Amino acid sequence: MQATRRLNHLAIAAAALAAHGAVLAVNGAQPGGYGIKNAAMGGASIALPLDAEATANNPAGLGLLPSSWTLGTQVFNGRSSANYVFPGNRLRNRQTEISPEGGINWRLNPAWAVGLSIAGSGAGSDYGQQALPVPGAGEAKTTLRVLELIPAVAWTPSPELSLGLGLNMAVQQFEADGVIVPVPGGLFPVPGHGKQSATGAGLRAGLLWKPTQDWSVGLNLKSRTHMSKLKGYDQDLLAYSNGRLDIPAQYGLGLAWQPSERLTLAADWLRILWGDIQAMKDPSGFAWRNQPVLRLGAAWKLDEHWTLRAGLSRNSRQIDSSRTLHNLLVPSINQRALTLGASLQLDPKAEINLGYELNPRTTLTGTGASTGTQLTSKVQMVLLGYHHRF
Repeated sequence: MQATRRLNHLAIAAAALAAHGAVLAVNGAQPGGYGIKNAAMGGASIALPLDAEATANNPAGLGLLPSSWTLGTQVFNGRSSANYVFPGNRLRNRQTEISPEGGINWRLNPAWAVGLSIAGSGAGSDYGQQALPVPGAGEAKTTLRVLELIPAVAWTPSPELSLGLGLNMAVQQFEADGVIVPVPGGLFPVPGHGKQSATGAGLRAGLLWKPTQDWSVGLNLKSRTHMSKLKGYDQDLLAYSNGRLDIPAQYGLGLAWQPSERLTLAADWLRILWGDIQAMKDPSGFAWRNQPVLRLGAAWKLDEHWTLRAGLSRNSRQIDSSRTLHNLLVPSINQRALTLGASLQLDPKAEINLGYELNPRTTLTGTGASTGTQLTSKVQMVLLGYHHRF
């Protein structure tokens, strides 16, 4: 009877999990930071715009940047495993995904600036086998990819204050297979619906204030991005949210301090509202909670050519241990990230940026209905990009 109950929990969880896929990110379903230089400082960015990716962190940052463009890529490598329901039922997943990022911004005049940022994130899970030994079930796997285009404008009424407003336009692609649901008398493998796409839009706003030459204070607000339906999935896996996988709202506060010409310190507090998304309210689903994130970073200008960076990030896990079973395909359980980076100034207008992020191996052991299930995850990211002023 106990094994049967676990099977039913597992089947329900698989259906809900496939709705989101295994995130290729470290703060729920989001990366640690946008923009290679900021990402190498633990993601701290709300009060510290460093390149044309600023609108993804705080659109007000455009007001304090020179005209420039940046282009980069994030290479994500995630390894996860699960001891799942039955003793000896060991599942392994390894994913490598490449996500683009970049942006461009123009100073129209001393008071106005416009820009466009690209924020990409990938998702996927492929265990290469059935999650459960159910006849007719495919291999447990999901894919979720999101690309956000963020056009923005910033108004700088004085050198100390900048206000920004942006539009968040998102394109989403989703696919799930190998999902199993409980039915009267047993378990049923849900047929796949192939790759489906959705689009959506939301708003971003921000403020950046420099009370002194050395200090900056930033505020970032992002509304929920309401996505359209994913055809077919609204009939089963995403029925509770009417086929929609919305991108959550968030808000954050940042501080930056430059005690000397060589040293810059920054800190962010961010809150991501996962728990407000309809799909997360499914009683048979993830039940993710709203998630606070703390990000700290430092940059040291070594000489006229090299700048070194380091940082760390810590979040409050959005998954309760009683929901371990429900998050098989979403092993986003990492709570700590350590980052390093460097910039090489090629000439007064061009630089190459490098970054590395490590989310150490961590384990979530199930309790309650998830007793007997254990998830383990380790994530690494390598970042490379080019920045050019014009």
